[in-house]
Amino acid sequence: MQGLLEILASLDSIKEPVAIATLVRVKGSSYRKPGARMVFRTGGDQTGVISAGCLETDVKARVESVLRNGEPHLAAFDLGSDLDLIWGTGMGCQGKADVLLEAVSPGPAAPWMTRCTQLLKRRRTGALATVFGARGEVDSVKVGDRFILDGQGPGLLPPPPGAFAEILGIALRQALAQGATSSPALPCGTGEVDVLIEPILPPYALWLFGAGEHARPLARLAKELGWFLGIVDHRPALATSARFPEADRIVLGHPPSSLHGLPFDGRSAALVVSHVYEKDRQAVAALLQQPLGYLGLQGNRTRCTRILKEIQEAGVALTEAQRQIMHFPAGLDLGAESPEVIALSMLAEVQAALSGHAGGSLRDRHGAIHLGARPPMG
Repeated sequence: MQGLLEILASLDSIKEPVAIATLVRVKGSSYRKPGARMVFRTGGDQTGVISAGCLETDVKARVESVLRNGEPHLAAFDLGSDLDLIWGTGMGCQGKADVLLEAVSPGPAAPWMTRCTQLLKRRRTGALATVFGARGEVDSVKVGDRFILDGQGPGLLPPPPGAFAEILGIALRQALAQGATSSPALPCGTGEVDVLIEPILPPYALWLFGAGEHARPLARLAKELGWFLGIVDHRPALATSARFPEADRIVLGHPPSSLHGLPFDGRSAALVVSHVYEKDRQAVAALLQQPLGYLGLQGNRTRCTRILKEIQEAGVALTEAQRQIMHFPAGLDLGAESPEVIALSMLAEVQAALSGHAGGSLRDRHGAIHLGARPPMG
């Protein structure tokens, strides 16, 4: 689901039909996982990626047929076959991939696109089902159909037919609870359908408490990662859109009053980087009371320890949940010295913490590298 908002935004202003490619099933190893999407335009422009670059050329060759007849098409690729002209050229990929190709015409967005956009922008959770295969006698379900579960809503939209509604509802709620994408074959009527099941999770949000010069590389890198970016600072000369054009929101003020109404949740991180001692202490004390997935304080260990000690001496008894989100000093051990590498160090730790990973070297990880993510919204 990562990058879906960018994909949907790219379809808002199309003047001619385009094709959207969705990676719906993978067996074995691949650069991207099911749910990756890409938009192909007739002029050759593309948005998004579905592989490391070796699959796009072959997918693009099939786009013209889909645009011509308007019918969804499931393309199968053998990633490890020596007979395959794309994957069999020494790329080293192993496994198989199925890609659903669909035509999208100019005009009002499809209902599923509108609903997904609304959920993502409102930072609400849900789950999306995309039908990409059918066998036997199925009940009024076809390839390309989509059903959405709003995590705070009454049920699925549009309502699936017959007994399939309950079966699909269970699969969608399970995906949302686990935060995991899957491609199951589900019974429908006297047949079965292949469905891509994806949790709809809001983008990670990064709130920078401090708008000094050292915050600017943090802002740039966070936006490159596709995160929501918020800036909070009490200095009007620093907290400006001219200095932070990447920011989705800029708040002038300081905790605790400046926290009122900010949309914190388990997919939100806060980095305290003002380097004004009293302001940093106040910010940390206030942010410890918020439902964050990560709280980091920039600075040396002695300074960080002193700030935390003073907060506790003021009567704040830290819970285990609060201790779990704290990262003082913030950042992974990358040997960082320049502002840019320091930013990389801190945002790498944020990424690891919010996704439920340890942040160590993949060389030392046993088993699949894409497993172990924490459930959504912390």
